[in-house]
Amino acid sequence: MTIKYFLFSLIAFFSLTITTPSYADNSSAVILLYHHVDSSTPAITSVSPQQFEQQLDYLQANEFSVWPLPQLMKHSIEGLNIPDKVLAITFDDAYESVYTEAYPRLKKRGLPFTIFVTTDSVDKQFNKQLSWQKLLEMSRNGATIANHTVNHPHMLYRLAGEDSEQWQQRIRAEINQAQQRIEEQIGSRHTLFAYPYGEHNQILKQMLKDMGYSAFGQQSGAIGKYTDLQSIPRYPIAGDYSKLDDFIVKIHSQALPAIEISSSPTPLPAQQNQPSLTLAFKQKVNRDLFQCYGPGGRLETLWQGDTVEVRSKVSIPAGRSRYNCTLPTGDNRYYWYSKPWIRLQDDGSWILD
Repeated sequence: MTIKYFLFSLIAFFSLTITTPSYADNSSAVILLYHHVDSSTPAITSVSPQQFEQQLDYLQANEFSVWPLPQLMKHSIEGLNIPDKVLAITFDDAYESVYTEAYPRLKKRGLPFTIFVTTDSVDKQFNKQLSWQKLLEMSRNGATIANHTVNHPHMLYRLAGEDSEQWQQRIRAEINQAQQRIEEQIGSRHTLFAYPYGEHNQILKQMLKDMGYSAFGQQSGAIGKYTDLQSIPRYPIAGDYSKLDDFIVKIHSQALPAIEISSSPTPLPAQQNQPSLTLAFKQKVNRDLFQCYGPGGRLETLWQGDTVEVRSKVSIPAGRSRYNCTLPTGDNRYYWYSKPWIRLQDDGSWILD
């Protein structure tokens, strides 16, 4: 079963009433991830201006609250309650269409948003990136400008001859220099970081934690009480996953009341092609309704008490992939958890894009 079919099954299920516990203390919020708001850019990272308008109209008509990302993170870090139907809007890479298409629509509605900026691309005006002048204008009108490194590297990839210490020094420089550049140009400092390509592992998470950052991936799901604040999910809204029905399912989702207690290390070597994930639930759940999907369709789930191990029945492909796990909430919504993986090619090389 493909991820697309998985989403279709969620949409079909969305209208059913399911009897399963609803967890009152599991306050959640959804963070949306956009790149291009443009009909002429690659579909895999784009929504059309018309789709974006339609999505904003839905949020407004259904009384969603859009919070600035720093406000949402303050609540998360301090353990404060997050009301229902709260979300944040983010954009990665600071493309020109954010200014020409998204910004006017957001400003008109008074909605805050965050742009994660790759500073060298802005400095050199690569690939339709925004200027600092336009970013400064938006920062004065509801935008948070935050860190997405200097060069947008594959952060887990080590250069030829680079040992662990050298690799970590290079990555820290990517983060620190980008932060300094944003402060110079925008005059603000936010300890918010988005991993390029969403790629991260335990070493990177610890590095970002030590540096004082909340860090955001590109895996799907909501942020909640048990979310790892150095692996915060965001729903990518693009291509086939920008249709309104899919969008509605995602923005109504909640964070799975579970914590990850172990997983296969990433990047996965070529021979380790069926990684495992172990989750410990913090409340009683109906395990019969818990489902996980990934490459090859439905994944195997092995329960022991309130702990479940999730494994693929087939080899995952080289490159990036994900396990997506859901559980009905009891009010026609879903708890959602996503685990990203990176697997090397059979010869041990990376897929770098």
